[in-house]
Order: sequence, then structure tokens, then C-alpha cells
Amino acid sequence: MASCVEEIALYSENFEEAIVIEGLVTNELKKHEIKISQTFAIDSTGPKPVSGADISVTGEEEHIFEELEPGRYISIDSFAARPGIDYQLSILVNGNEYISEPTQLSGTSSIGELEANRINYRGEDGVAITLNNQTSTGGANYYKYEYVETFKFNSNYDKVKDIILVDGVPVEVPKQKEEYTCYQTNNSQKIILANTNSLSDDSVNDLLINFIDSKDPSLSNRYSLLIKQYVISRDAYNYYKILEELSGSENIFSQTQPGFLEGNITNINNPNEKIIGFFNVSSVTTKRIYFNYRDFYDPEGIRPRFVPFALCEETLPGIDNLIEQIERNAVRWAGVLPGGGILVVPARCVDCTFFGTNEKPDFWED
Repeated sequence: MASCVEEIALYSENFEEAIVIEGLVTNELKKHEIKISQTFAIDSTGPKPVSGADISVTGEEEHIFEELEPGRYISIDSFAARPGIDYQLSILVNGNEYISEPTQLSGTSSIGELEANRINYRGEDGVAITLNNQTSTGGANYYKYEYVETFKFNSNYDKVKDIILVDGVPVEVPKQKEEYTCYQTNNSQKIILANTNSLSDDSVNDLLINFIDSKDPSLSNRYSLLIKQYVISRDAYNYYKILEELSGSENIFSQTQPGFLEGNITNINNPNEKIIGFFNVSSVTTKRIYFNYRDFYDPEGIRPRFVPFALCEETLPGIDNLIEQIERNAVRWAGVLPGGGILVVPARCVDCTFFGTNEKPDFWED
């Protein structure tokens, strides 16, 4: 049995450049961030950061931003958005001045519960994380969510020895670093929205934040998710809703093409310029959840792995082949035969740092 994929060369026609501005100020006392880039054609590499901009956010006072790295700007001072204050983003770059509509905080709302439950979702077994928030105040009806997931996992084998080259000769040594237990952190890549405007009870109930398939290695030991809930304006909600619809299809040939996505930022010098992006002023609340593999699955069962055990066969390479594999960091020590031969396994089966870091996060709780 075999299959193949034929490459199709994609080329852009009548490509139109546009500036992309991403700005968020929250009620957190911190240094806030603005990102500026240019759109890029499908047959080119991107993104294309925009450098050299003068950026400020005005509210009760003016807050100046400095460029930390190309296209990424951080406020010089820490500040927090306050209710009842109009905040406005101003950008001067390449002879053009961009300005956002005045924007205020849109009320507040707390996260009530984060729950993890084993379910069958669209025919797949796994763990679903759902959110319920508490009744909001100040007209908070529209929400946007982001999360950061961190999980602890183990490599297939916990070996006590390693093998290195000393003067070009393979030598067994005690384990050089932690390779059995690691952690991986990932940011959410999807748009998660909620709207309670038409509900009698202004609360979000049983909102699916993330579903983790039972075969996903992130479930294999201990999992944590930090959710951020942003209270946003109706205009911001509509903007992200259209953006969600645009990015909702995994097939580029069946995606919706509704036209230009307009935000709340304009060019003073050229009001007709098309600008992508939205300047948000939001209140934010966070909550974290932890759970273990054994909370939902048989702890004695076969746990999901990054590398299947079938691909972790022990081998006995010849000396020249062994040296070459060690130089490529391709193998790890597995054992020694009575006659003195060194058994090895693929490095990915032993060294968990191929998939994460062996440094425990500061916030982690076991």
C-alpha cells in the first residue's frame, strides 16, 4: 500500500499589500504590546515585521512604546486600563499616521469554573476542558479566550547511563542530563469567542475551550491549562467572529472569501487605505486547571507517546556506525552484551528534550 501527494505550485495574482496592526491594552498593571507587520503573498515567506514606528497610547496620560524587536513594540512604563477612560492608539511610520477609534473597557467578568471531563467528541475519545464564568458587571456581553497549555511527559525509557565519544572512542558514562521527565508548553492557535447578549443570564456556560484526543502525548502524565478571558466590545467581537470564519476551514480551496476584514484603525493621511487589525482595551481574568492521566484512564494501560515503542528497537551497530550515530546525536545507551557489544536505541526514545524542556516551569504543581 502506498500513497503520494502531488505538489501544486501556488502563485498570487494582483496581490495587495496592507499593514497589519495588533494592539491590546488590559486592566493588568504591566508593559503592554503592539505588533506591526505587512501582509505577504502566498508564494513568499512571512510575516514581514514593520520597524521604526513611533507608537503611543493615550488615556489619562500618554504612554510611549519602544521597539523590542522588529515589528514588536513594548510600552516603556507599566500601566493598567481603567474604567470610563477613552484609550486611543497612535502610530507614525513611513510618513503615515494611523489612529484607532477611542476605546474603553467593556465591563468585567470572573471565571467561575474550569472543568475537565472524559467525553466522546465527534467520534473521538478524549478529555474536554470547559469553562463557566460568573455573572458579569458593566455590560460585559462579549468574550474572547486564549489559553496556554503545559504538560509533563516521560520518554519511553529511563536509562541510567549514556554513551559519548572520548578521543573518538565510544565510552559509557553516567547519565549526563535529565532526559526522562520533560515539559512542553503551547499557545492556543484558535479563536474562541462567546456572546451572551441574547441570554437572560449574562453568563457563559459549558464553553468548550480545548479537547485533547486520548492518543495525544499531552495526556500521558500531567496536564495543565491556563485560560485567559478577555471582555471585549461588540465591534471587537464582530471583527474576531469574521476572522474566525475566515480561518475555520482547513482546506484553502474551500475557505470563505468575504472580502476585506475591516478593523477600528484608520490612516489619517489616507482614509481609504485598507488596514488589518484591531486595537482592544479589555479586562482580563485568568484561571488554571491541572489533571493527571490516571484521573481518566487506567494508570496501568498503554499511555500515548511521542514515539511508538515499535520504533524503539535495540540495535547492535558496528564500531564505525556507532561512532557516526553518536556524532549525529541519533542514539542513546541501552545496554551491554556479555561479549562487550554496546546496545543502543534511537535517541528520541530516551531523550525527552527532543520534544520539550527538562526544566520544570516555575508555576508547576505536582
